[in-house]
Amino acid sequence: MLRRVLQLDNKETTQLKFDSAKPTKFNLKLLHECVIWQFPRKLDGGFVGAVHPPMPKYGWLPATIYPEKQVAQIHGHLLETFATPELAAGYLTADGGPAK
Repeated sequence: MLRRVLQLDNKETTQLKFDSAKPTKFNLKLLHECVIWQFPRKLDGGFVGAVHPPMPKYGWLPATIYPEKQVAQIHGHLLETFATPELAAGYLTADGGPAK
């Protein structure tokens, strides 16, 4: 079951559908309207990061970014978003959440 669908208003409407129970993988091309913040800290073969949809005041979602594979694993299943990319990324690290 999908918990959250984001309608991104632009020339084309893009829908990002997040799994309700686990992180969802997206090709980076689907995120071309989003701001992708990548911190140079390795996590699960990728980098700690955060994604912000192009919607004012939406908030940041934690993400693991895999630049070589052109994929982002976004934690859209969380109940809340974060105020800054640093806080979102902190969710993924030892100081914030489920560190690996």
